[in-house]
Amino acid sequence: MHRRTVMIAMAALMCVMVACPGMALADIFMRQKHHTGSFQVMGQTQPAKDSIQNIWMTDTVIRNDSEQQTVIVRLDKQTVTMIDHAKKTYAEMPLNMDKAMGEMGGEKMTKEQKDAMAGMMKSMMKFTMKVTETGEKKKIGAWNCRKYIQKLDTAMGPTTTELWATEDIKVKGDIFAKYTAIMMTMQPGLRESMAQVMQETKKIKGVTVLTESSSTMMGATLKTSMQLLEFKEGRAPATIATVPAGYKKQAMH
Repeated sequence: MHRRTVMIAMAALMCVMVACPGMALADIFMRQKHHTGSFQVMGQTQPAKDSIQNIWMTDTVIRNDSEQQTVIVRLDKQTVTMIDHAKKTYAEMPLNMDKAMGEMGGEKMTKEQKDAMAGMMKSMMKFTMKVTETGEKKKIGAWNCRKYIQKLDTAMGPTTTELWATEDIKVKGDIFAKYTAIMMTMQPGLRESMAQVMQETKKIKGVTVLTESSSTMMGATLKTSMQLLEFKEGRAPATIATVPAGYKKQAMH
């Protein structure tokens, strides 16, 4: 698999954590509807896409399943597994970014090249966030929600998100703080950014039900949305960290 999957995996993990502050320590299931609008990049138009994502979160595992791919984050083994369902392949990499960079390059990259790649990745992952509560309220589905504006500035460009969260869903504990603390420990380049994100995310009361985002990257505007369809606590399936039978393992490169 290409090294760009590192960014995909980290982005997937961050999306789950940022969208779901104040989650419980018990096993949690969420079904979300995601939409990505069409956009142009390098003169080519990318079509709009819709997907349903099923997410399980436990003390040690986050699993995000969609039709095209699955991302499995294992805190007990400190790994991220990317599964491509179309190609029936998967790749595993360490959560530790420095270690991941070293393994991806293998013998084909010099130490200087690996160090440069690691520095670039850390720079790209740095960001700042600001959350503002608007005071607006409305009912979305079965949930009474409150509106927030979330502004994210990254090396790739800014993102503004209209976010609606509910306190109708009662949960215990703070899984968000747990996972972000681990990310801060394992990714030294993210410590400053993640600490600031945690502080801002505490302003969002409850569980996120709906987001509508507009991002600017490489001169292109990308609009995305996420809607929570289902939320429940329960026991995650025994296969939460399992790769489907018959899938072939590939090295990161």
